[in-house]
Amino acid sequence: MKDKPDIVEIIESQGVPLRKRGKYLWGLCPLPGHIEKTPSFKVDLEKQSFYCFGCHESGDVISFIQKYRNLSFKEALTHLGINGKPYRPNLRDLRKRKLVKTFRQWCQEYFNDLADLYRCLQKAKENVKTIEEAENLAVFFHKESSWLYQMEILMGNDDEKLKFELYQKIYYGK
Repeated sequence: MKDKPDIVEIIESQGVPLRKRGKYLWGLCPLPGHIEKTPSFKVDLEKQSFYCFGCHESGDVISFIQKYRNLSFKEALTHLGINGKPYRPNLRDLRKRKLVKTFRQWCQEYFNDLADLYRCLQKAKENVKTIEEAENLAVFFHKESSWLYQMEILMGNDDEKLKFELYQKIYYGK
């Protein structure tokens, strides 16, 4: 297909920031179910392709849109305006995408916060020397299993429902 749009333009239009490092562009993987702290999403300008070293997804601009938007091949072609029909974004879809992006960002930030708390607790455990110090940390010791469970939910690739239930519980207190 000769009239494919530029992969960088499409990826950046989806709100994914990319930074040039060497001959490639790098960013955090935007694909559903992949949470990461360091950039592992590589875009090759010459080949017009992408590869994620974290989730091992790869492809061209069409497969990126398919995976990112959860579209069929035909829907991806329409979305990109390749099959002759111009793509007209549905306002409802735009709102849904914005909400999903906000939700995924919350998942990433909350996971990072939990991981930081867990690392701090592990360091504190190593440095406990007296019973008084252990008693001062007891509240955190009791939360450790909950933090691990929540991190496990946030790292899971397939169960968005559990992540959303955790989000509602933490964010809205439901």
